[in-house]
Amino acid sequence: MDDKGQSIFLSIIGIATLLVAIIGATFAWFSINVSGNENPANIGLTSPNLGQVNFNDGVTIDIKELVPGSTSTKTFTIGQTDPAATGQIKYNIVLNVESNTLTPNADGQFVYSLSGTGNTNGGTLAKVESKEVPTESTIIGSGVIEGYEVHTYEYTIGLNYIDADQNAAQGKEFNGYLSVQIADESKYPKK
Repeated sequence: MDDKGQSIFLSIIGIATLLVAIIGATFAWFSINVSGNENPANIGLTSPNLGQVNFNDGVTIDIKELVPGSTSTKTFTIGQTDPAATGQIKYNIVLNVESNTLTPNADGQFVYSLSGTGNTNGGTLAKVESKEVPTESTIIGSGVIEGYEVHTYEYTIGLNYIDADQNAAQGKEFNGYLSVQIADESKYPKK
């Protein structure tokens, strides 16, 4: 191979190496960390800005033969785990309903709640107290992370016990999953 051919060959190798490095850095920038999920397709994250979402008990909620007075709980964290982070992240917690024959038959007693704690730097936690479980996918809470924060949530779903006939709820079921999504910026006023 002559000097000109070798120069062209080395130039091509150099350009290819540079392209691989740029593409790799781009994918690394847009990565997130999700753990504790038996079905990653159900996460629903839509932004590179959300540092970490961890569903400790998985995301799936599968309820069959629910007994009045019983509940099911899911815990999860949402956070920006980079100590140097300064940006604001607005997010929605979504209950994705796949099937729900229980709510229409439970006389308003099939309910959920959402409570959160966090090392807030001025961020906002979502909170819901005893609300009827929806029959369609719904945003159940919204929060804001300010810089380096972690928000820890507990989602509880269950059938309240009442001193009345609850037989209409027998044999009914609920199936769905939780997800976290970056909120639509257009829904929030500018600071």
